[in-house]
Amino acid sequence: MSAGQPIGTAQLRGGQLRVRDIWALGVGIVVCGQYFGWNSGLKDNGPVAMLIASLAVCLLFLAWVLTLSELAVAMPRAGGPLDYGLRAGGPWLGFLMGWSMFLECLFGGVATALAGGKYVAFLLSPDSEPNRYVAVAVGLTIVAVFYLLQARGVKEQARALAWMTYAAIGGLVIFWVAALTNFTWDRVWTSPAIPANKGWGAVLDAIPFALWWLIIIEAAALAAEESHTPARTIPRGLTWAILTVIVLVVLTTVTACGALPFQQIAVKGDKPVDYPLAEVIRQIPAGQSPLLFYGFGAISMFGLVASYHGLLYGSSRQLFALGRGGFVSPALGKVNAKRQTPGPALVACSLLTAGFVVADLWFDEAIQAAVLVAGFAALVLYILSMGALFRLRRREPKLLAGYRAPLGAWLPVSVVVLSVIALAVYPRIDERGVVVPVALGMYAIGIGYFALRGRNRLTHRLEDLTPADAPLAPATRRSRWLHLAAVVALVVALGVLGAITVASFGGPDLFGSTGDVPVLAVLGVIIAALAAVAGVELCQTRRGTQ
Repeated sequence: MSAGQPIGTAQLRGGQLRVRDIWALGVGIVVCGQYFGWNSGLKDNGPVAMLIASLAVCLLFLAWVLTLSELAVAMPRAGGPLDYGLRAGGPWLGFLMGWSMFLECLFGGVATALAGGKYVAFLLSPDSEPNRYVAVAVGLTIVAVFYLLQARGVKEQARALAWMTYAAIGGLVIFWVAALTNFTWDRVWTSPAIPANKGWGAVLDAIPFALWWLIIIEAAALAAEESHTPARTIPRGLTWAILTVIVLVVLTTVTACGALPFQQIAVKGDKPVDYPLAEVIRQIPAGQSPLLFYGFGAISMFGLVASYHGLLYGSSRQLFALGRGGFVSPALGKVNAKRQTPGPALVACSLLTAGFVVADLWFDEAIQAAVLVAGFAALVLYILSMGALFRLRRREPKLLAGYRAPLGAWLPVSVVVLSVIALAVYPRIDERGVVVPVALGMYAIGIGYFALRGRNRLTHRLEDLTPADAPLAPATRRSRWLHLAAVVALVVALGVLGAITVASFGGPDLFGSTGDVPVLAVLGVIIAALAAVAGVELCQTRRGTQ
């Protein structure tokens, strides 16, 4: 920001990112979820429960990115949730939504940097406990390298992210093929399919870990301010990103669990496995080849660094927006005069991440805790965002004319219902009582600072949040029958997941059992809902219907 420029007027460079860039940003941010984190949900729950939980989470995120696109197109600014909340409910709602997004990206970045370090340490000593000092050193190197890359400029980082995303997906293809050489379906569909001692509670307990497959994909929406024609670029890029990740989720779950007993993927001794795919490769016969083992290990690093790259983008843009609006220190709302990148916010996010990485030396389950804290903040964000969306739809319908998510109120209702179900699980799985207190503590820090300092220096104005020439939705026809089928499929899926929740908390089991037939029925209902909602959106996008 040049000298004398008022706080709140710093702008990022617009018109640079297109559909492929948003797709790469969306997939790249979450592709690390394929390589670690999700596998902790297998412990005591099994592959089938994990698969049902994963598909339920995919339904949540499909509904989420479509409704998010509506807000992102209406207010294409780097603040994202901060701006949506401010417009809908004033400074407090704006701050809570922006802070939730920041915590989600920050802790996701911490987990990813640590996982990158653990992967390298594992490759250096695959038959023994990875050296924690090596893991921390590599994690800090990742933090430093990607700070330098993002400080250079948004187009440069977007180009690098696209290539890293391609490499990460290539690594997954190698893994799937290798895993199939030792694949047995009996390991995936165990007998019983869902552990008898937990029943449907196994599905519920796996959900917070399944969130890691797709968590923080919404950070791609923060690129709206830097996108070319956001009304087309954001919804189309995010739609293709979520569909791509759904395919990756199913293939990775099935091949990993079919290649090795799920207990060996979830834990080693009494500690969670922080490098599950590399562990699978190590233990299958094909992995005895040094070329496959070390080659896959090297390529898998692209998945981890691609996600860290995207997570740093999300956390720095959100912190930049908080600073630009005066919610936190205005120094964080400045941009580099030459490259127009949020330099101070990048420095702050990198230093915070580095501090948490170093803390791993004293905390055994740092990655798992960071994954779950990121999920907690994400779910809070989703619920608050849907409240903002409902209020803006009612109060300012013209604001949202650029893009309208399909299915009317049903998609945001689905986001709220599924998010509440996932939040209710946290006390059940937080065995050490760490995750919820840490998450609430971070909220307390942010709220306390904003109450004492931030409220007195806000610079945001409502007129700054709406583009002067917001595009109108094309008046084209929509398939009424396809729309109705998608609504019915979605409502039935929500009812089934609600029944699972009731049974898990000690209520009546409406399914009668967790045998193969009820399990297959549940899978079929969720898959049908995914297909119906995605079909409506793809048809709408193809026709230009909003």
